[in-house]
Amino acid sequence: MTGPSLAGPGVTPVPTPGPDRRHHPSPDARSGASRLRTVGRAGLATAEDWWRGPGAARWGPPAAALLGATVGFAVAGPVAAAALSAYGAAGFVIARGFAARRAVRRAQRLAGDAVLGFAADLRAGLPLGPAWQAAEDALRQAESGLLAGWRFHRRGSAVNGPVALVAQRLAAATALAEACGAPLADVLERLDAHLRAVQRAQAAADSQAAGVRASAALLAVMPVAGLGLGVAVGVDPWSVLLHTPVGSAALGVAVVLQLLGLAWTARLARIEVRP
Repeated sequence: MTGPSLAGPGVTPVPTPGPDRRHHPSPDARSGASRLRTVGRAGLATAEDWWRGPGAARWGPPAAALLGATVGFAVAGPVAAAALSAYGAAGFVIARGFAARRAVRRAQRLAGDAVLGFAADLRAGLPLGPAWQAAEDALRQAESGLLAGWRFHRRGSAVNGPVALVAQRLAAATALAEACGAPLADVLERLDAHLRAVQRAQAAADSQAAGVRASAALLAVMPVAGLGLGVAVGVDPWSVLLHTPVGSAALGVAVVLQLLGLAWTARLARIEVRP
């Protein structure tokens, strides 16, 4: 009923419900939000590609050093700029190295799954061609998660990578099965058992090296804790370190020795089990 409501004598007229005035986003607002989400996803994808590609390996440390120098100079002058520049570059290298190791471990697991899937497809009666194609697709997906190295581009750094070695072993197993007449699925299962043993050995090595990395991180934080303790007791170590010649020289030597110690510890803790 859209007309005016009728009421008898002494009865308050009941107003007719009008149009719904609740706020609804306009089509332009919805399209703007959709475009914003699309741009955000595209930006994240671009940043991820840059992080994984050779651009981060080549330009990431200088960019981090420049950012640290800018912040340090704006806050406390040239001495702080030099210190934060070194820490920025080192922090970027450490963070990306940690991400690269995680990517390698994940690629190793996916490559082992590709070998096991190849054997399962052959056991299920799938012809060799489609089964090999599926294994290649799985290996390609595993390789796509690797990060480019510091010296080579992604293609060049993946030649001797964990996924490429598994692909070479798959080709060798296929050639061996065709030459000797052995069941390829049995050969692949033996290869999978070998890869799983290598992964267990790598996990044990990583767990042993974790203590060394934790000790290095603790030693790296201790100088900062000492400066904080000095501030807490009423001493101003920053004015000495940043604005006096002797303090600046001591800070420079400390930063160099600290970064050298971190690099040496990382070298000692780098244990790679070859498949």
